[in-house]
Amino acid sequence: MREKILGSVIHGLGRGKEFGFPTINIKLIDNDLHIKNGVYVVAITICREVARNVSTTFNGMLYVGTRPTLDLQEITIEIHILDFNEDLYNQQISFQILHKIRDEIRFENVNELIEQLHRDREMVYGYLSSIFFNSSKQ
Repeated sequence: MREKILGSVIHGLGRGKEFGFPTINIKLIDNDLHIKNGVYVVAITICREVARNVSTTFNGMLYVGTRPTLDLQEITIEIHILDFNEDLYNQQISFQILHKIRDEIRFENVNELIEQLHRDREMVYGYLSSIFFNSSKQ
């Protein structure tokens, strides 16, 4: 079983939303993330009601890195949740890494980055479809 990584949703710079890929920025809780910078397929669990142990799981695209195309230095952990549009600030989430899509890349400009994000998202959907297809055959 894959390790669940716990975090709180914090405010970021809002660049993902500007690029058409809104993200939740994650501050880890009691975990170190020992993975290489890059883009990953993840399953995200959002705690809806702690007292009743109610949660919802979504799929998404995790980015871990320094955002070199934007000339930033600090490591960030952010997730673009697929087909999702809710405010999750200050909520706790957990996520599990399912598959690596690619390493971190420095692009020549933001337009190249956005084009790659579209390709990454298609790869995430493709990976998730393959999991569903393979599990439904059993």
